[in-house]
Order: sequence, then C-alpha cells, then structure tokens
Amino acid sequence: MERVCVAIDGTASGEAAIDWVVERSAHTDLEISVTAVYDPLPSESVLAGGDYRALFSTLLGEAVRRIEEAAPGARVEGTLRTGQPRAQLVAASSEADLLVIGTGRSGAGSYATLPIRIASTARCPVVVVPAPRPAPDSGVVVGLESTAQQPLVVDFAASEAQKSGQPLTVAHCWSVPKLIAVAMFAHPGVWSRMQDLHARALAETLAHVRAGWPGLELHQRFREGPSAVILAEEAAGASLLVVGRHDRATVGDTLLGSTSHELLLGMTCPIAVVPE
Repeated sequence: MERVCVAIDGTASGEAAIDWVVERSAHTDLEISVTAVYDPLPSESVLAGGDYRALFSTLLGEAVRRIEEAAPGARVEGTLRTGQPRAQLVAASSEADLLVIGTGRSGAGSYATLPIRIASTARCPVVVVPAPRPAPDSGVVVGLESTAQQPLVVDFAASEAQKSGQPLTVAHCWSVPKLIAVAMFAHPGVWSRMQDLHARALAETLAHVRAGWPGLELHQRFREGPSAVILAEEAAGASLLVVGRHDRATVGDTLLGSTSHELLLGMTCPIAVVPE
C-alpha cells in the first residue's frame, strides 16, 4: 500500500491536491495522510492562537471526510502539524512514499515558489498540482536532458503510466553547452558527437523501459533546444510530467535544477519531482 501525504490549506490549491489524490485512489491502494500546517504568528494571543488552531482542525476534519467519501477503499487519517510549512511538510515527506501539494498563481502570473522550496528538499517524490487544474488529455511524460541514465526518474514515470493505463512519452532534450559551443567553430564535429551521445542515452532509456514494462505503450521525443520550453510543450495536456531532482547542495539547503525550477513556475500540468 502506497503512503501518500497530501497537504491542504483551505484554498483552491489544497482542493486541487485532494482531487488528484482521489483520482489516484481509483488505480492504487492508498494510505492517505491529510496534513495541515498551523504556523502561529508571534503577535497572536493565546486565545487567538487557540481559535486559529481550531479552524485548522475543522478544515482538516472536513478534508478527511471528503476523501473518505470519494475514496472509500483508502485508509485516511488527518494530521495537524505546528510550525513553518516548508519544514513541516519536508519532515512529513520522510514518512511518505509520495507528497502531494497544490499551488496557485501569484499576482505576477507565475505559480507560487513554496512548492519549489519543498520539492527541493523533500525526502520522497513530490507531485505539485496547479490550481486551477488544466483539463488533462492523457499520457505521462518523463523529461530527460542528460547523457547519464536516470533510472529512478524513468522507473517512477513508467510505473505511473502502467498503473493508470496511460501511454508514456520519453522526451529527451539536448543542447550544446556554451563552453563547448565555442569549440564548435574550430571543431565542427563537436555538434554531431553531442547529438550522438544524447541519442544513445535515449536509446538506452527506451530499452530499459521496454524490458521492465513490456506491455506499456511507449513514445519518444528527441529535440534540441532549451529543456524547460520543450518539456512544457511536450507535457501540455498530459496527466503528469515527471522530472528529476539533481541535488546540488548549498549551505544547509538543496537547489532544484534550472529546468525543474522553470517548469514549476509555469506549469502546464501536474509535475512530479523525483529525487535521484
């Protein structure tokens, strides 16, 4: 049974996350932890703080009942955490197989950055669901941009496609790094060698999927250019886009790669960020 933690906050973002989890329960046995985070303000009085906590408890109870009614086969419990939302949800991710959070657009038109900060340090894969959620067509897309194999990311995507009965598209993006591009003027063969390296990486990925999921409908895309732009185009209308998280440690933190960061700011469908 898969342990899913779904974060709620009483907004449309939380509702979008709940809807996604309920849909998932139709094809996956779930143990669902509905989680709300109460972050008391320093200026709150003891009485006011108690009132706000009661509101969060009520919100949590309503969400649990809604999921129990919509997903009667799932095991559902509610958890109210106190503290800073990012820290609390990252802590919750250490006890889950999947963390699901919603996100809405900011006043600037892009999606909020809190899910990015959570996805950068979560201990399990994170699915970020946009609100309002685009009407999905069908299909799972996995976005790759490295000549190195990414089995955890690919396996997650293939498993998602198989469980939901959808096709999988492996979208491999590639480009020549700027430093290498300079050398292309003196060595024209650099471009073709880079293309060959990425083409071989895609072929190895496809062979891996065919061996592990022989009945899965599989498609491929091989495109040169900026990864975030290409993957946003390929995932438009998909039910899920899966990308990897290349951990790059900073002082006390981890950063998402630029591609995942850009995709989460301008989402065209739900995105799963998988630690590698």
